[in-house]
Amino acid sequence: MSHQNPHDQIELDSRQQRRRAVIGSSVGTVIEWYDFTLYGLATALVFAPLFFPGGGELAGVLGAFATFAVGFGARPVGGLIFAHFGDRVGRKTTLLVTLLMMGTATTLIGLLPTAETIGAWAPIILIILRIFQGAGAGAEFAGAMTMASESSDVKNRAFTAGFPGAAVYVGMALATGAFALLTMLPVEQFQAWGWRIPFIASVVIVGFALYFRLRVKETAAFEAVERDGEIRRAPLVQAVRGHWRVLLSGMAIFVFALPWTYVVGTFSVSYVTGTLTVAPTVALTGLIIAQLITVPAVLLFGKLADRIGRKPVLIATAIFGIVYAFPMFLLFQTESSVLVGIALILGLAIVQGATIGVSAAMLAELFPTSMRWSGIAISREIPVAIVGGTAPLVATALVAASGGAPWLVAIYLIVLSVIGLIGIIALPETLHREIPSADATTGTRTKTATEA
Repeated sequence: MSHQNPHDQIELDSRQQRRRAVIGSSVGTVIEWYDFTLYGLATALVFAPLFFPGGGELAGVLGAFATFAVGFGARPVGGLIFAHFGDRVGRKTTLLVTLLMMGTATTLIGLLPTAETIGAWAPIILIILRIFQGAGAGAEFAGAMTMASESSDVKNRAFTAGFPGAAVYVGMALATGAFALLTMLPVEQFQAWGWRIPFIASVVIVGFALYFRLRVKETAAFEAVERDGEIRRAPLVQAVRGHWRVLLSGMAIFVFALPWTYVVGTFSVSYVTGTLTVAPTVALTGLIIAQLITVPAVLLFGKLADRIGRKPVLIATAIFGIVYAFPMFLLFQTESSVLVGIALILGLAIVQGATIGVSAAMLAELFPTSMRWSGIAISREIPVAIVGGTAPLVATALVAASGGAPWLVAIYLIVLSVIGLIGIIALPETLHREIPSADATTGTRTKTATEA
């Protein structure tokens, strides 16, 4: 009778926990971006007449988009608050709270009576739910990046950290596809009940994510910090004081990468269907294909970064952003469905594919465990609020200022890409760097199970 080697059993358990952690963090990211994308689509299609009917069509549209903007305002607030608890209480517990907050808010939006039923309370409650949704979403992705990075093998960290990033586009594609199907209903049925189905259905994804997150153990890196008494009282403050150079460079990466996402994924669709004459169905189909291709692209770029280093991949991507901005709009102006689709695919699959997972691994390797979630949240969520959510508005204003020409938008993307390039060059290479489980200022380091 054969007996299993205890070492082999420990290794098997470790691999199983890593797999659960990656799946749990990634499914949470799916629900985050499913929710956020759903809200954006519903804002454009149904929220104005249902929740802001009193002041005329323009006022209704402005009111609906104001609630959309509230979500972006809540993201950094929620991201920083929950990052504090994630670094003090633990990754697992905090991610369970953020998941429930987002999922509950989204499901309740789907059940919310309209202004016709409860009057002024409808937009008020919608705004409150949007704040909770945005706050949870702001915390969720930084936490997912942290957990995935800490649960990875040092040789495959960029690849593993890419799974939450790839999950972003799974969530986007699910939401876009669900709404595209439901818009095939008669307009009256879609506005009466059809739009609610994707919101209520989010409870299924939340249940799936909860199943995995409840089975995930706390990360070994955080447990080491907790065991050694190195939990920080104010991790956000410590991150700013002790790692401000890394924070500035991290923010520069996202100042470059995030506007590309919103210009390509939001503004460009409006531009090619409004200013140009591309059919909305063609533009949406191209966007969904681009989102789906970005999923494997994230993982492939992570594999590449695990072989040749983080900096070469990120530097090459920033240079691509500088070189590609003008050609992208030239492709749009052909109004060819194939060329417009190629332009969308290149804009998303390369810029986001090469930055979202690689930057997560790099930042995780630069910040100590005691303030890792805080450092990633500051690096990402402040640029989200400043240049991420505002990118479509800025791009629209630039096109209007240039009489319908897109070249100022191209220059805008080039400037942001240059900022990203400078930030990336300023960072050290972190390939094969062990994840530190103690603050560098203590002078001590503890190897975690993922580093052994």
